[in-house]
Amino acid sequence: MRFQTSAVMDAIERRLTTDVVAAQAVVDIGAVARCVELDRGRPVNLVRIGMVLDALSRYLVDEGAMLYGGAERALLSDQALTSKERMVLGRWLDDGVIAVTSEVADRPAEIADLTGLPLIVLRPDPVLAQRYPWLTDGSGRALRLVPRGGVASLRPLSGEENVDAGRAAGGEDTARVVASAKVPTSGNGEQVELPLPAEVLTGKPAARMSRVRVSGSRFHRGAPAGGAAGRLVTQSWRCDGYDCPAFGERRPVGQPVPRLRHDGVPVCPRHGEPVSDAGPRPAAYPVSIVVDDLPRRRIVVREGEPVEVGRAEDPRVVSVTPWLHEAAASWISPVHVRLEVRDGDLVVTDLSENGTVVWQRTAPDDRGATRNLRRAAHRLGEWDTVELYTGIELARGDRRLVTVLGRDEPGSVLVDAPTAAHHQVGGE
Repeated sequence: MRFQTSAVMDAIERRLTTDVVAAQAVVDIGAVARCVELDRGRPVNLVRIGMVLDALSRYLVDEGAMLYGGAERALLSDQALTSKERMVLGRWLDDGVIAVTSEVADRPAEIADLTGLPLIVLRPDPVLAQRYPWLTDGSGRALRLVPRGGVASLRPLSGEENVDAGRAAGGEDTARVVASAKVPTSGNGEQVELPLPAEVLTGKPAARMSRVRVSGSRFHRGAPAGGAAGRLVTQSWRCDGYDCPAFGERRPVGQPVPRLRHDGVPVCPRHGEPVSDAGPRPAAYPVSIVVDDLPRRRIVVREGEPVEVGRAEDPRVVSVTPWLHEAAASWISPVHVRLEVRDGDLVVTDLSENGTVVWQRTAPDDRGATRNLRRAAHRLGEWDTVELYTGIELARGDRRLVTVLGRDEPGSVLVDAPTAAHHQVGGE
Protein backbone atom coordinates (compact mmCIF):
# COMPACT_ATOMS: atom_id res chain seq x y z
CA MET A 1 0.00 0.00 0.00
CA ARG A 2 2.80 2.44 0.89
CA PHE A 3 4.59 1.93 -2.43
CA GLN A 4 1.38 2.42 -4.35
CA THR A 5 0.57 5.54 -2.35
CA SER A 6 3.98 7.08 -3.11
CA ALA A 7 3.65 6.23 -6.80
CA VAL A 8 0.25 7.93 -7.02
CA MET A 9 1.46 11.06 -5.21
CA ASP A 10 4.55 11.23 -7.43
CA ALA A 11 2.40 10.86 -10.56
CA ILE A 12 0.13 13.68 -9.38
CA GLU A 13 3.11 15.90 -8.49
CA ARG A 14 4.54 15.62 -12.02
CA ARG A 15 1.34 17.14 -13.37
CA LEU A 16 1.12 20.09 -10.97
CA THR A 17 2.66 23.46 -11.81
CA THR A 18 2.44 27.12 -10.92
CA ASP A 19 4.17 28.10 -14.16
CA VAL A 20 1.52 30.01 -16.10
CA VAL A 21 3.09 28.90 -19.42
CA ALA A 22 2.87 25.20 -18.60
CA ALA A 23 -0.53 25.23 -16.84
CA GLN A 24 -3.74 24.41 -18.69
CA ALA A 25 -6.34 24.99 -15.95
CA VAL A 26 -6.65 26.39 -12.41
CA VAL A 27 -8.31 24.74 -9.42
CA ASP A 28 -8.69 25.09 -5.66
CA ILE A 29 -7.05 21.83 -4.56
CA GLY A 30 -8.31 22.23 -1.01
CA ALA A 31 -11.93 22.28 -2.21
CA VAL A 32 -11.24 19.21 -4.36
CA ALA A 33 -9.48 17.31 -1.56
CA ARG A 34 -12.53 17.91 0.67
CA CYS A 35 -15.13 17.03 -1.98
CA VAL A 36 -16.42 13.73 -0.54
CA GLU A 37 -18.96 13.49 -3.38
CA LEU A 38 -16.15 12.54 -5.76
CA ASP A 39 -15.54 9.12 -4.18
CA ARG A 40 -17.60 8.84 -0.97
CA GLY A 41 -14.33 8.28 0.88
CA ARG A 42 -12.41 10.04 3.65
CA PRO A 43 -13.31 13.63 4.58
CA VAL A 44 -10.07 14.95 3.05
CA ASN A 45 -8.03 13.01 0.47
CA LEU A 46 -5.26 14.21 -1.86
CA VAL A 47 -5.97 11.39 -4.32
CA ARG A 48 -9.00 13.39 -5.46
CA ILE A 49 -6.58 15.81 -7.11
CA GLY A 50 -5.62 12.88 -9.34
CA MET A 51 -9.27 12.48 -10.27
CA VAL A 52 -9.31 16.11 -11.42
CA LEU A 53 -6.13 15.57 -13.45
CA ASP A 54 -7.68 12.54 -15.12
CA ALA A 55 -10.82 14.52 -15.92
CA LEU A 56 -8.74 17.34 -17.39
CA SER A 57 -6.75 14.89 -19.50
CA ARG A 58 -9.92 13.40 -20.95
CA TYR A 59 -11.48 16.80 -21.56
CA LEU A 60 -8.41 18.18 -23.33
CA VAL A 61 -7.51 14.80 -24.89
CA ASP A 62 -4.03 15.32 -23.42
CA GLU A 63 -2.20 12.72 -21.35
CA GLY A 64 0.24 15.34 -20.08
CA ALA A 65 -2.29 18.00 -19.05
CA MET A 66 -0.91 20.29 -16.32
CA LEU A 67 -2.89 21.80 -13.44
CA TYR A 68 -2.27 25.04 -11.54
CA GLY A 69 -3.40 24.27 -8.00
CA GLY A 70 -4.00 26.76 -5.23
CA ALA A 71 -4.93 26.13 -1.60
CA GLU A 72 -5.39 27.87 1.72
CA ARG A 73 -2.61 27.45 4.30
CA ALA A 74 -4.93 25.60 6.70
CA LEU A 75 -4.98 22.61 4.34
CA LEU A 76 -1.32 21.85 5.10
CA SER A 77 -2.12 21.14 8.76
CA ASP A 78 -5.61 19.66 8.36
CA GLN A 79 -5.72 16.73 10.80
CA ALA A 80 -8.13 14.87 8.54
CA LEU A 81 -5.18 14.30 6.22
CA THR A 82 -2.72 11.56 7.00
CA SER A 83 0.80 12.49 8.13
CA LYS A 84 2.07 11.32 4.75
CA GLU A 85 -0.34 13.59 2.89
CA ARG A 86 0.67 16.57 5.03
CA MET A 87 4.31 15.81 4.26
CA VAL A 88 3.52 15.61 0.53
CA LEU A 89 1.71 18.96 0.63
CA GLY A 90 4.69 20.55 2.35
CA ARG A 91 7.01 19.20 -0.33
CA TRP A 92 4.74 20.45 -3.10
CA LEU A 93 4.73 23.91 -1.53
CA ASP A 94 8.51 24.00 -1.04
CA ASP A 95 9.06 22.82 -4.63
CA GLY A 96 6.74 25.52 -5.94
CA VAL A 97 4.32 23.18 -7.73
CA ILE A 98 1.31 24.46 -5.76
CA ALA A 99 0.43 27.96 -4.56
CA VAL A 100 -0.66 28.55 -0.97
CA THR A 101 -2.28 31.66 0.49
CA SER A 102 -3.53 32.45 4.00
CA GLU A 103 -7.11 32.33 2.66
CA VAL A 104 -7.96 30.91 -0.74
CA ALA A 105 -11.14 33.02 -1.22
CA ASP A 106 -11.28 34.03 -4.89
CA ARG A 107 -7.58 33.40 -5.58
CA PRO A 108 -8.11 30.60 -8.17
CA ALA A 109 -10.58 32.81 -10.06
CA GLU A 110 -8.14 35.72 -9.87
CA ILE A 111 -5.36 33.56 -11.35
CA ALA A 112 -7.67 32.39 -14.13
CA ASP A 113 -8.74 35.97 -14.83
CA LEU A 114 -5.17 37.27 -15.00
CA THR A 115 -3.80 34.43 -17.15
CA GLY A 116 -6.80 33.49 -19.29
CA LEU A 117 -6.59 29.88 -18.06
CA PRO A 118 -9.82 27.89 -17.62
CA LEU A 119 -11.08 27.60 -14.05
CA ILE A 120 -12.30 24.27 -12.67
CA VAL A 121 -15.10 24.67 -10.13
CA LEU A 122 -17.22 22.31 -8.08
CA ARG A 123 -20.42 24.33 -8.38
CA PRO A 124 -21.65 27.69 -9.67
CA ASP A 125 -20.90 30.74 -7.51
CA PRO A 126 -23.27 33.65 -8.34
CA VAL A 127 -21.32 36.09 -6.16
CA LEU A 128 -18.03 35.28 -7.86
CA ALA A 129 -19.70 35.45 -11.27
CA GLN A 130 -20.64 39.08 -10.60
CA ARG A 131 -16.95 39.93 -10.30
CA TYR A 132 -15.84 37.65 -13.16
CA PRO A 133 -18.57 37.62 -15.84
CA TRP A 134 -16.67 35.08 -17.96
CA LEU A 135 -17.68 32.43 -15.42
CA THR A 136 -21.15 32.34 -16.94
CA ASP A 137 -20.78 33.96 -20.36
CA GLY A 138 -20.69 30.67 -22.28
CA SER A 139 -17.05 31.09 -23.33
CA GLY A 140 -16.02 27.73 -21.86
CA ARG A 141 -13.48 29.31 -19.52
CA ALA A 142 -15.25 27.81 -16.50
CA LEU A 143 -15.41 24.00 -16.26
CA ARG A 144 -17.56 22.23 -13.69
CA LEU A 145 -16.23 19.07 -12.04
CA VAL A 146 -18.96 16.44 -12.01
CA PRO A 147 -18.76 13.11 -10.10
CA ARG A 148 -19.96 10.31 -12.32
CA GLY A 149 -19.80 6.58 -11.63
CA GLY A 150 -16.56 6.56 -9.62
CA VAL A 151 -14.72 9.02 -11.86
CA ALA A 152 -14.90 12.76 -12.36
CA SER A 153 -15.69 14.57 -15.59
CA LEU A 154 -15.59 18.16 -16.77
CA ARG A 155 -18.19 20.12 -18.66
CA PRO A 156 -18.48 23.82 -19.44
CA LEU A 157 -20.29 25.60 -16.64
CA SER A 158 -22.47 27.36 -19.17
CA GLY A 159 -23.90 23.98 -20.21
CA GLU A 160 -22.76 23.66 -23.83
CA GLU A 161 -23.66 20.00 -23.53
CA ASN A 162 -26.95 18.61 -22.17
CA VAL A 163 -26.89 16.23 -19.24
CA ASP A 164 -29.93 14.11 -18.40
CA ALA A 165 -29.54 12.04 -15.26
CA GLY A 166 -31.63 8.98 -14.53
CA ARG A 167 -31.60 5.52 -13.05
CA ALA A 168 -30.29 2.50 -14.86
CA ALA A 169 -32.04 -0.83 -14.67
CA GLY A 170 -29.38 -2.04 -12.25
CA GLY A 171 -30.14 0.82 -9.88
CA GLU A 172 -26.95 2.83 -10.50
CA ASP A 173 -26.94 6.50 -11.46
CA THR A 174 -26.22 6.99 -15.12
CA ALA A 175 -25.99 10.02 -17.35
CA ARG A 176 -26.39 10.70 -21.02
CA VAL A 177 -24.07 13.37 -22.27
CA VAL A 178 -24.68 14.94 -25.62
CA ALA A 179 -22.09 17.35 -26.95
CA SER A 180 -20.89 18.54 -30.28
CA ALA A 181 -17.76 19.94 -31.84
CA LYS A 182 -17.36 22.14 -34.88
CA VAL A 183 -14.98 20.55 -37.35
CA PRO A 184 -13.80 21.90 -40.70
CA THR A 185 -15.02 20.21 -43.83
CA SER A 186 -12.47 19.22 -46.46
CA GLY A 187 -13.78 21.70 -48.97
CA ASN A 188 -14.34 25.39 -48.41
CA GLY A 189 -13.37 25.53 -44.73
CA GLU A 190 -16.94 25.71 -43.40
CA GLN A 191 -17.60 23.88 -40.18
CA VAL A 192 -20.08 21.15 -39.37
CA GLU A 193 -21.34 19.83 -36.06
CA LEU A 194 -20.43 16.31 -35.04
CA PRO A 195 -21.67 14.64 -31.85
CA LEU A 196 -19.08 13.79 -29.25
CA PRO A 197 -19.38 10.37 -27.60
CA ALA A 198 -20.31 10.38 -23.93
CA GLU A 199 -16.96 8.75 -23.10
CA VAL A 200 -15.15 11.99 -23.85
CA LEU A 201 -16.74 13.68 -20.86
CA THR A 202 -17.51 10.78 -18.54
CA GLY A 203 -14.25 8.87 -18.75
CA LYS A 204 -15.77 5.55 -19.74
CA PRO A 205 -13.47 3.16 -21.62
CA ALA A 206 -12.26 4.77 -24.82
CA ALA A 207 -12.28 1.43 -26.62
CA ARG A 208 -16.00 2.00 -27.20
CA MET A 209 -15.40 5.31 -28.95
CA SER A 210 -15.61 5.78 -32.66
CA ARG A 211 -13.08 8.11 -34.26
CA VAL A 212 -14.30 11.70 -33.96
CA ARG A 213 -12.62 14.94 -34.96
CA VAL A 214 -12.70 17.71 -32.39
CA SER A 215 -11.64 21.24 -33.27
CA GLY A 216 -9.27 23.47 -31.36
CA SER A 217 -12.21 25.46 -29.94
CA ARG A 218 -12.47 22.72 -27.31
CA PHE A 219 -9.15 23.83 -25.86
CA HIS A 220 -10.20 27.35 -24.97
CA ARG A 221 -7.93 29.83 -23.23
CA GLY A 222 -9.03 33.40 -22.77
CA ALA A 223 -6.96 36.51 -23.30
CA PRO A 224 -4.81 37.48 -20.29
CA ALA A 225 -5.78 40.57 -18.36
CA GLY A 226 -4.70 43.88 -19.83
CA GLY A 227 -3.69 47.20 -18.30
CA ALA A 228 -1.93 47.40 -14.96
CA ALA A 229 -3.19 43.94 -13.93
CA GLY A 230 -1.68 42.47 -17.09
CA ARG A 231 1.80 43.36 -15.82
CA LEU A 232 1.44 40.60 -13.23
CA VAL A 233 1.75 38.10 -16.09
CA THR A 234 4.16 39.90 -18.41
CA GLN A 235 6.78 40.86 -15.79
CA SER A 236 9.11 38.79 -13.60
CA TRP A 237 8.93 39.38 -9.84
CA ARG A 238 11.14 38.96 -6.79
CA CYS A 239 10.11 38.27 -3.21
CA ASP A 240 12.43 39.05 -0.28
CA GLY A 241 10.92 36.24 1.78
CA TYR A 242 13.44 33.58 2.79
CA ASP A 243 13.97 31.06 -0.03
CA CYS A 244 10.56 31.87 -1.54
CA PRO A 245 9.50 28.95 -3.82
CA ALA A 246 7.31 31.23 -5.94
CA PHE A 247 9.41 34.34 -6.52
CA GLY A 248 12.79 33.53 -5.01
CA GLU A 249 16.05 33.63 -6.94
CA ARG A 250 16.36 29.84 -6.88
CA ARG A 251 12.96 29.15 -8.39
CA PRO A 252 13.77 26.44 -10.97
CA VAL A 253 10.85 26.97 -13.37
CA GLY A 254 8.66 29.74 -14.77
CA GLN A 255 6.84 31.92 -12.27
CA PRO A 256 3.23 32.04 -11.07
CA VAL A 257 1.42 35.37 -10.83
CA PRO A 258 1.52 37.60 -7.73
CA ARG A 259 -1.64 38.44 -5.87
CA LEU A 260 -3.05 41.89 -6.59
CA ARG A 261 -3.74 43.65 -3.31
CA HIS A 262 -6.85 45.86 -3.02
CA ASP A 263 -4.68 48.97 -3.40
CA GLY A 264 -3.20 47.64 -6.66
CA VAL A 265 0.14 46.54 -5.17
CA PRO A 266 1.38 43.07 -6.28
CA VAL A 267 2.27 40.85 -3.32
CA CYS A 268 3.67 37.37 -2.79
CA PRO A 269 0.74 34.98 -2.18
CA ARG A 270 2.79 33.00 0.35
CA HIS A 271 4.36 35.80 2.41
CA GLY A 272 1.86 38.62 1.82
CA GLU A 273 4.68 41.10 1.24
CA PRO A 274 5.07 43.33 -1.86
CA VAL A 275 7.19 41.89 -4.66
CA SER A 276 9.63 43.91 -6.77
CA ASP A 277 9.58 44.14 -10.56
CA ALA A 278 12.53 42.16 -12.01
CA GLY A 279 11.92 43.06 -15.65
CA PRO A 280 9.98 41.43 -18.51
CA ARG A 281 9.40 37.69 -18.37
CA PRO A 282 11.49 35.78 -20.94
CA ALA A 283 9.53 34.58 -23.96
CA ALA A 284 8.40 30.98 -23.50
CA TYR A 285 6.47 28.34 -25.44
CA PRO A 286 4.75 25.18 -24.18
CA VAL A 287 5.52 22.17 -26.38
CA SER A 288 3.68 18.84 -26.42
CA ILE A 289 5.18 15.48 -27.28
CA VAL A 290 2.44 13.95 -29.45
CA VAL A 291 2.41 10.20 -30.08
CA ASP A 292 -0.25 8.69 -32.35
CA ASP A 293 -2.31 11.92 -32.22
CA LEU A 294 -2.35 12.00 -28.41
CA PRO A 295 -0.25 14.54 -26.45
CA ARG A 296 1.75 12.55 -23.89
CA ARG A 297 4.00 15.06 -22.15
CA ARG A 298 4.21 18.84 -21.87
CA ILE A 299 7.49 20.77 -21.71
CA VAL A 300 8.32 24.49 -21.79
CA VAL A 301 11.01 26.13 -23.93
CA ARG A 302 12.17 29.49 -22.59
CA GLU A 303 14.38 32.20 -23.97
CA GLY A 304 17.95 31.45 -22.92
CA GLU A 305 17.11 27.85 -21.96
CA PRO A 306 17.31 25.55 -25.02
CA VAL A 307 15.74 22.10 -24.72
CA GLU A 308 17.11 19.01 -26.44
CA VAL A 309 14.82 16.11 -27.35
CA GLY A 310 15.82 12.57 -28.32
CA ARG A 311 16.12 9.07 -26.90
CA ALA A 312 19.18 9.61 -24.69
CA GLU A 313 18.77 8.47 -21.10
CA ASP A 314 20.23 11.73 -19.87
CA PRO A 315 18.46 14.12 -17.47
CA ARG A 316 19.58 17.00 -19.69
CA VAL A 317 17.66 15.55 -22.65
CA VAL A 318 13.86 15.23 -22.87
CA SER A 319 13.52 11.55 -23.73
CA VAL A 320 10.83 10.10 -25.98
CA THR A 321 12.02 6.55 -25.24
CA PRO A 322 8.86 5.48 -23.34
CA TRP A 323 6.84 5.71 -26.56
CA LEU A 324 9.29 4.19 -29.05
CA HIS A 325 8.95 0.86 -30.82
CA GLU A 326 12.03 -0.83 -32.29
CA ALA A 327 11.99 0.93 -35.66
CA ALA A 328 11.46 4.37 -34.11
CA ALA A 329 14.22 3.77 -31.56
CA SER A 330 16.69 2.90 -34.30
CA TRP A 331 15.77 6.02 -36.30
CA ILE A 332 15.64 8.69 -33.58
CA SER A 333 19.05 9.87 -32.42
CA PRO A 334 20.09 10.15 -28.76
CA VAL A 335 19.91 13.94 -29.22
CA HIS A 336 17.62 14.44 -32.21
CA VAL A 337 16.58 18.11 -32.14
CA ARG A 338 17.14 21.28 -30.15
CA LEU A 339 14.28 23.67 -29.39
CA GLU A 340 15.06 27.27 -28.46
CA VAL A 341 13.57 30.75 -28.48
CA ARG A 342 15.27 33.23 -30.82
CA ASP A 343 14.08 36.81 -31.10
CA GLY A 344 10.75 35.75 -29.65
CA ASP A 345 10.20 32.84 -32.08
CA LEU A 346 10.29 29.10 -31.41
CA VAL A 347 13.11 27.52 -33.45
CA VAL A 348 13.95 23.86 -34.06
CA THR A 349 17.42 22.69 -35.10
CA ASP A 350 18.08 19.18 -36.41
CA LEU A 351 21.00 17.43 -34.63
CA SER A 352 20.22 13.90 -35.79
CA GLU A 353 21.83 11.33 -38.05
CA ASN A 354 18.71 10.72 -40.15
CA GLY A 355 17.15 14.19 -40.37
CA THR A 356 13.90 15.71 -39.17
CA VAL A 357 10.66 16.56 -40.96
CA VAL A 358 8.81 19.81 -40.29
CA TRP A 359 5.14 19.90 -41.24
CA GLN A 360 4.32 23.47 -42.21
CA ARG A 361 0.67 24.48 -41.81
CA THR A 362 -1.26 27.72 -42.07
CA ALA A 363 -4.29 26.58 -40.05
CA PRO A 364 -5.25 23.76 -37.65
CA ASP A 365 -7.02 21.81 -40.42
CA ASP A 366 -4.33 22.38 -43.08
CA ARG A 367 -2.92 19.07 -44.37
CA GLY A 368 0.48 20.76 -44.50
CA ALA A 369 3.64 20.71 -46.60
CA THR A 370 6.91 19.15 -45.49
CA ARG A 371 10.40 20.51 -45.12
CA ASN A 372 13.29 18.13 -44.46
CA LEU A 373 15.90 19.40 -42.03
CA ARG A 374 19.45 18.07 -41.96
CA ARG A 375 21.61 19.91 -39.48
CA ALA A 376 19.57 23.02 -40.21
CA ALA A 377 17.27 25.32 -38.22
CA HIS A 378 13.66 26.31 -38.86
CA ARG A 379 11.45 28.97 -37.26
CA LEU A 380 8.22 27.22 -36.38
CA GLY A 381 4.89 28.75 -37.33
CA GLU A 382 2.05 28.50 -34.83
CA TRP A 383 0.57 25.41 -36.54
CA ASP A 384 3.85 23.73 -37.58
CA THR A 385 4.83 20.38 -36.06
CA VAL A 386 8.18 18.59 -35.87
CA GLU A 387 8.15 14.92 -36.84
CA LEU A 388 10.92 12.84 -35.26
CA TYR A 389 9.48 9.62 -36.71
CA THR A 390 6.10 8.71 -38.14
CA GLY A 391 3.55 9.17 -35.35
CA ILE A 392 5.99 10.94 -32.98
CA GLU A 393 5.80 14.73 -33.18
CA LEU A 394 6.49 17.93 -31.28
CA ALA A 395 3.77 20.58 -31.43
CA ARG A 396 3.17 23.91 -29.77
CA GLY A 397 1.23 23.21 -26.61
CA ASP A 398 -0.82 26.40 -26.95
CA ARG A 399 -2.02 25.42 -30.43
CA ARG A 400 -4.01 22.28 -31.14
CA LEU A 401 -4.56 20.75 -34.56
CA VAL A 402 -7.92 19.19 -35.30
CA THR A 403 -7.84 16.31 -32.85
CA VAL A 404 -8.77 12.74 -33.68
CA LEU A 405 -10.28 10.71 -30.87
CA GLY A 406 -9.74 7.01 -31.37
CA ARG A 407 -9.32 3.93 -29.23
CA ASP A 408 -6.45 5.35 -27.18
CA GLU A 409 -7.45 7.15 -23.99
CA PRO A 410 -5.15 9.36 -21.90
CA GLY A 411 -3.52 7.33 -19.14
CA SER A 412 -4.56 7.84 -15.53
CA VAL A 413 -2.33 9.22 -12.78
CA LEU A 414 -4.21 6.85 -10.47
CA VAL A 415 -3.14 3.72 -12.31
CA ASP A 416 -1.01 2.57 -9.36
CA ALA A 417 -3.70 3.23 -6.79
CA PRO A 418 -5.14 0.16 -5.04
CA THR A 419 -8.78 -0.75 -5.59
CA ALA A 420 -9.90 1.17 -2.51
CA ALA A 421 -7.40 3.97 -3.05
CA HIS A 422 -9.97 6.75 -2.93
CA HIS A 423 -10.99 5.62 0.52
CA GLN A 424 -7.71 4.49 2.07
CA VAL A 425 -4.65 5.74 0.22
CA GLY A 426 -2.14 7.57 2.40
CA GLY A 427 -2.87 5.46 5.48
CA GLU A 428 -0.56 5.81 8.46
